[in-house]
Amino acid sequence: MKILDRYIIREFIGPLLFGLALFLFALIMDRLFDLMDLVFNRGVSPVTVGFLLLCLLPSIAAMTLPMATLLASLMAMGRLAQDRELMAMKSAGISLVRLAAPVAGVGAALSIMLLFFNGTVLPEANSMYKKIFFEIVKKRATVAFKERVFVREFDQYLLYFNKKVGNEGDLRDLCILDLSIRPARFITARRGRLVVDQEAMKVKLNLEDGVVDQPLDRVGDQYSRIKFAAYELALDIKQAFGGGRLFVKGISEMNYGDLLRAMGDQAQPNSDRRSFEVEFNQRIALAFAPLFCVLIGIPLGALARRGGGVGIVLSLGVIFVYYVMLTLSQGFAESGNLPAWLALWIPNAFMAVAGALAFLAAARESQWSRWGR
Repeated sequence: MKILDRYIIREFIGPLLFGLALFLFALIMDRLFDLMDLVFNRGVSPVTVGFLLLCLLPSIAAMTLPMATLLASLMAMGRLAQDRELMAMKSAGISLVRLAAPVAGVGAALSIMLLFFNGTVLPEANSMYKKIFFEIVKKRATVAFKERVFVREFDQYLLYFNKKVGNEGDLRDLCILDLSIRPARFITARRGRLVVDQEAMKVKLNLEDGVVDQPLDRVGDQYSRIKFAAYELALDIKQAFGGGRLFVKGISEMNYGDLLRAMGDQAQPNSDRRSFEVEFNQRIALAFAPLFCVLIGIPLGALARRGGGVGIVLSLGVIFVYYVMLTLSQGFAESGNLPAWLALWIPNAFMAVAGALAFLAAARESQWSRWGR
């Protein structure tokens, strides 16, 4: 590796690490309040929450790496331009494309690494996260159901029972206020059994020999009464833990092989197969985002001729546009308006075209190069 290449890569690595730390911190803070709620209001161990946070980091890192590479390329090239080093290199006959080569190489290496990461480490981390989260659900469901104490763990229900029999979740003489509808209805049952559904992340309460009283007006002068031999309530406990924001969907636990098999399974409904196809193509498209971010960040940094705050503002603007396009493209793919492979590569294509135009402007020393001075 030539001295010039090593020098440019060193200029790139520092801002890259800074960008990773900055964006990781920003996105972790978005989840941190929900995680702290588990500790202070739900009685979950800080150690358990710490493991949850570690399992969240891979999914957050996969999103922040493209942001960090864009910021790093902008700041590195902006610093060279600001200190007139870029001008000196051009005077020596070194083109901007040649200067971009080592950073583009690093971007390509990061994309290959992220391609592997999104298909192996990411689903494993999501799977581990869900297992830990489910253990919290089971523990809280067991602890929450105490005899002759109102259970308030579920947003839509207020529960009370007189007695618990054994350790299998058999309950006696239950009273339940169902707040999911207005006016609220009142359910009583002689027996109930608590069943934890691991796949659906729900706590089911199977009731026997009871009555449902449903007021027909707000005053309560009129109501309907329905007797039942068996009745099931689905208590979505994940809503009690961060409003579902901390929940991980099953599709995110699948690796590339799992997604490909699900996409080819003709027994699956078209909508489900489309969801698997969107997930598969989105992971691959996001894996190549660092390379395209580098290719647009280098000429933008050269044009701005300033690092620091200008680089951060520029990177945030470009990333905002990129992720807005990615969200829209995902919507088009999920609705079936565009093939998933085409829709999810539109943001990368935009970055490639914008980068090519920025390279042309920087190479021609256009008037754009005077902004930011």
